[in-house]
Amino acid sequence: MPLRLNDAVLFTQNHYDKGIQNGSLGTLTSVKPSGDSYGEVSLDTGEKVEITQSVLDCMELGYAITLHKAQGSQFPRIIIALQKGRIVDRAWLYTAITRAESEIHIVGSRDDMKQITEAPSHSHKRNSYLKELLS
Repeated sequence: MPLRLNDAVLFTQNHYDKGIQNGSLGTLTSVKPSGDSYGEVSLDTGEKVEITQSVLDCMELGYAITLHKAQGSQFPRIIIALQKGRIVDRAWLYTAITRAESEIHIVGSRDDMKQITEAPSHSHKRNSYLKELLS
């Protein structure tokens, strides 16, 4: 993956010893190799993390991320690419909207928006077998 200075990055694995959790976001602040280090990332928390091979292996560009990867995070501005699909329902849309701190842009068709918001959530269709396991 070609990384450039100031790229937004997303971590896809936990490295608790380095202060990285799956879903952590940061900015590539140095690309100067030194010994086992490829550079440095400044996390959104303000911490700085040295990029070793194990850190590099769990980094990807973070300019656009899926809702699944954004769970538990909030962002000043979000853009939702709305299109009907198997997992897209009103609960999914609610979760997407609640990731925004101040600005939301929804891109898609008016008909898809109407169908998604008016139809019941798919959550009742999930087969987790939790009830049976608890019995």
